[in-house]
Amino acid sequence: MKPEAALNNWQAWSCPLRSRPVIVTELAGGRTNRSYLLEAGGARLVMRLNTPGDALPGVDRAREIRIWQAASQAGLAPAVLHSDEQAGMLVTEYIEGTAPDLSDVNSALIDRLVDLLSSVHALDIEVTAIDYAAHIEEFWRIIETRQPQRNEIWQQRAAVQALVTEFTAATSEVGLCHHDPTRSNFVGRNNQLYLLDWEYAAHGPVVMDFAALSIEWGIDDAEMIRRVALDPALLDTAKTIYQYICQLWTAVRN
Repeated sequence: MKPEAALNNWQAWSCPLRSRPVIVTELAGGRTNRSYLLEAGGARLVMRLNTPGDALPGVDRAREIRIWQAASQAGLAPAVLHSDEQAGMLVTEYIEGTAPDLSDVNSALIDRLVDLLSSVHALDIEVTAIDYAAHIEEFWRIIETRQPQRNEIWQQRAAVQALVTEFTAATSEVGLCHHDPTRSNFVGRNNQLYLLDWEYAAHGPVVMDFAALSIEWGIDDAEMIRRVALDPALLDTAKTIYQYICQLWTAVRN
């Protein structure tokens, strides 16, 4: 859907607006969905137009909204103002500020990032648990319909699936995981950060979030382990699985 067309039914939105929203600018950072800063009667909102679900394995938009709403009520995410799953549109409050720069990842920032994810893990909401093996195979189902040749990623397939089986059996601490703590999914300022885009959120081993965080933000394993009681070998395995899933995600998106 084009952004202007998405505004046509603004009067039916869940959040009461006094006038038709105006698109101020497209917001940078989203790797799949497209987001726009809106203004309506002096209020600023964010409208996200979703990538079609069949291009994103493991995505359940209804589940995402339930989790996002729970996270916003806990002060971990911007408030959800309107959602239309059929139209592929989500409207949230606009949070002033940007995520910290990757060139300035200091000890205080790492503390805030870890604390935010730990708060996510503590959220009490009933959602399905992620099956990483099935998640990986869903990526492969899409990839094989587009590029059936056996490439470097394919050669790792059996080894990674065996690693996933061992990893799942070895992990015990589980909770609600965001699964995508990239810099573009944080908004706010250093002293108050919020998480965006909960489309991959599901119950899973919490070490996966910390593994993803360490990769995406360039945080040393020792720094992460010092803050969170993680088994070093388990963290290393989680990082391997996360990086492999990222490779598959890139293959699907390309």
